[in-house]
Amino acid sequence: MAKSDGGTGSDFKSSLKSASERFLSQTVVHVLEKSFRTPDDFLRHFKPADLMQGLEGAPDLRAKILIEGAGVHEKIARKKSTNSAAEDLRLALDEGVTNAAQLLTLLPPDDRVRYFDHKKLWAFTTEDEFWSPLNAEANVDGALSRVVFLLENALRENLLSLQVLTDGITFDSISTRLPLKELQKLVRHALKLGREKKPLNEQELLESVPLKTLIGFIPLEHVFNNVLVEKVAKPAGFIPTDGWDSSRAEPAKPELPKAVELSKPEKPEKPEKPEKPETSKAEPPKAEEQRKSVPPPKPAPPAAAAPGKLQPMESLTDIEDDVDALIQSTRPPAEEEARRKVIDRLSSINRLPPRHDSLTTPVLLSIESMYSELLGASTDEARENCIRDSFPNEQQMTTALLALIELLDPTIDINDPVIKDADADSLIKVVLFEERHRYEQQHPSARPSPGPAPLPPPNSGRSKGSLAPPPLPRQSSLPPPLPEGKRAR
Repeated sequence: MAKSDGGTGSDFKSSLKSASERFLSQTVVHVLEKSFRTPDDFLRHFKPADLMQGLEGAPDLRAKILIEGAGVHEKIARKKSTNSAAEDLRLALDEGVTNAAQLLTLLPPDDRVRYFDHKKLWAFTTEDEFWSPLNAEANVDGALSRVVFLLENALRENLLSLQVLTDGITFDSISTRLPLKELQKLVRHALKLGREKKPLNEQELLESVPLKTLIGFIPLEHVFNNVLVEKVAKPAGFIPTDGWDSSRAEPAKPELPKAVELSKPEKPEKPEKPEKPETSKAEPPKAEEQRKSVPPPKPAPPAAAAPGKLQPMESLTDIEDDVDALIQSTRPPAEEEARRKVIDRLSSINRLPPRHDSLTTPVLLSIESMYSELLGASTDEARENCIRDSFPNEQQMTTALLALIELLDPTIDINDPVIKDADADSLIKVVLFEERHRYEQQHPSARPSPGPAPLPPPNSGRSKGSLAPPPLPRQSSLPPPLPEGKRAR
């Protein structure tokens, strides 16, 4: 199975015979264990009548719930009709004799799947739409962990293969979403495999880029809809094949009945103009208008350069625009809206990285989250923790910090190996140093004496990965180094 970063699984293992049922049982347990869903949510989907009707084929279990949950006498519980049992359970819940959490302890995990509707169980686990950009913004790490758990669960139960997983994500998304550092690592791994005469298959891809890291760079909505819904939930029968809008961006527009369509008022017809007879095919003026409406022919491609001569290079801006358009075309509308909002917010506080188009939406959302939390931090240690807590993994944090360093001090070359290959601790210190420097420039009275030493040049002879700016005091009485737009709130 794919290599995992850990922390997304559950100790419960279902003993049901069907792989799809085991997957669903383990998913229900997971969302309850991690408090993504609550017992009260479960009872919203499965009311007392649903529970008692579903347990008609398990009289002993139904009697146990009535006895221990509703306080019904044992002899009476076994003779209750479904309607009477449902009424007793409803009254017990209304009067506080039992509650949703107690009832779930009486329902073994596998029995929930064995006796209850699978579509309703799947709806219970996914009704919060945690994968959508607007919902995932509140808890990026939690949403990522849930998607990774579902993928690992499906892979473990053989409902999904690595090939189907990567086909669902698509190689185009992987190649355009992975940051340069990860792509470089993947190329090195591929070259090493080539020398060993081994192919770069899906297993080797995830050996180089672990599953959680890979999914962290892909829009969760894309992964959920194209992999988990299309390749797992629909084939397993958890979702009607014609009842799910894969884009989830806009509800499918229902078709109007014919009677309604006929009752719609017709648009008034335009008055006829007899003064203009239908002679458009033969009249020269019309032909002239047609010639004017034809777009001019595209210029012929430039001739190939003669041997030994350099061909003028195509505009780099045009190439970058084409790449950006390709990436944007793969984003769902909901993500585009979330991305536009976070770009506006970062622009308003002058913290939008210059090459933000190359950053993924989760990275931009994490940057915005970082600056919203820095306001309450009063020490450098608290600020460092705030930066770390704002990103789901170190890869995203490194990408974001390099982009911010390029913004905060354009004189620093982030492609220099000393900067580019520095560890996360060093990059955090550089960002804090640059933020403090900006704050002191705007507030000269708050500048300590003597001021911190400037950042040494990249070619100062440090070893790879040892970048470190001048030490900052662990405790500071200065306000946190935030942009003016944030401090004015």
